[in-house]
Amino acid sequence: MNSPALEQLRAALRGQLVTPADAEYDTVRRVFNAMIDRRPALIVRCLNTADVLAALAHAREEGLPVAVRGGGHSIAGHGTCDGGLLIDMSLMRAVHVDPARRTVRAQAGATLGDVDRESQVHGLAVPSGQVSETGIAGLTLSGGMGMLQRKYGLTCDNLLSVDMVTVNGELVTANAEQNTELFWAVRGGGGNFGVVTSFEYRAHPVGPMMLAGIVAHPVEEAAAVLEFLHEQIADTPDELSTDVVFLRVPRLEFFPEEHQGRPVVAFFLRYAGDVEDGWEVVRRFREFGEPLIDAIAPMPLVHVQSMLDPANPRDHQQYWTSEFLPRFGPAERETVARIGADLPSPETVMQVIPFDAEPTRIPADATAFAHREESWLIHIVGQWANPAENDRCRSWVRDAGAQLRAFGTGAAYLNLLSGDEADMRVNAFWSDDRLRRLAEVKAQYDPDNLLRFNHNIPPAPAPAKDER
Repeated sequence: MNSPALEQLRAALRGQLVTPADAEYDTVRRVFNAMIDRRPALIVRCLNTADVLAALAHAREEGLPVAVRGGGHSIAGHGTCDGGLLIDMSLMRAVHVDPARRTVRAQAGATLGDVDRESQVHGLAVPSGQVSETGIAGLTLSGGMGMLQRKYGLTCDNLLSVDMVTVNGELVTANAEQNTELFWAVRGGGGNFGVVTSFEYRAHPVGPMMLAGIVAHPVEEAAAVLEFLHEQIADTPDELSTDVVFLRVPRLEFFPEEHQGRPVVAFFLRYAGDVEDGWEVVRRFREFGEPLIDAIAPMPLVHVQSMLDPANPRDHQQYWTSEFLPRFGPAERETVARIGADLPSPETVMQVIPFDAEPTRIPADATAFAHREESWLIHIVGQWANPAENDRCRSWVRDAGAQLRAFGTGAAYLNLLSGDEADMRVNAFWSDDRLRRLAEVKAQYDPDNLLRFNHNIPPAPAPAKDER
């Protein structure tokens, strides 16, 4: 990298070029997962599509690998790299809502909180995740599971269009009419194909108030709580998201002080229909057993979206795993209950998510997202403050994941995997036929695999001369 080339890049940018020599470098390179400590050679903080074009052109000319960051929430650390060029989209956070068409267009640096705040002005919501600081880009490109999925599907199922910059500097739009194979691929195939600068979504009339909250029981009653969820979930309306969460009660004012910090197993309920109707729907969960805490109440959707934020703190060591279980019988429930009663740190959380209803009604080949079978997603959020605990806590998460895999097929939700495991589980998520199809799209848009800091799909090899 020579100075004239850097100055040429700097002059081409409306945004900011940050190098290791700059005082803000260590702040700008930091990501959500404190376990990820990488040092890009250059960071381009983009403000528009022209900045993305300039950054990619410089990377090509200088032979630099490229990482792309949206919200910076990737647990696997895909939003950064060592020695390459980081295209940082986190300043591109504009959100535009069209209430007449019920669509939302969001730039690639927008967070779920950004999208919720703007869409809720019009009483609309885009199905997305569960933590407000999550970036919309990485969530969408790898699927997007969240609190509205039973009624409205995954985030990628509500994607209408993307604008993308290819590694060769072309501007393309992909939707149901244009570049249809690329549109199929970006709905679940990750950031393999180009740098998406904006997303257009279908929005739904949900909110502004929702009935939501937790009903918590002593963790010793986990087996009974899980059995009740297993018995009841098929008979609940799609508007109700009902997960079970193992955690310590957050030290927040709306939880009783005598229970704050206590390990519990809790129903995490969110009802996306009429609030008055919701009281009857959630009644069976509130009346089950003798709960320690019943914190169900009407609240703004934007608050519901951020309810788990305190349980997902920044600047902590993070090591996650997940597993789709095709069954949730007594052996599976006993294993989950045992794991949940022995979390390795006060901050670690485990979530049991029924994967059913609308996401499983989407045809298997409609999108690149590969998992459409009714199942149970077990998500372990391993997190702790002290790096000295890394070996012990990481080993615990790996062991717990191995116990869950004994009941699974190897399929996992890739957004919920830490880096080393995510790299190993790509092939288990996509079938051979689906991988071949994705590899062909990759070969068309990124034949040299410049964009490889992701759930990487190597490009299909070019056909031999005698095959052309």
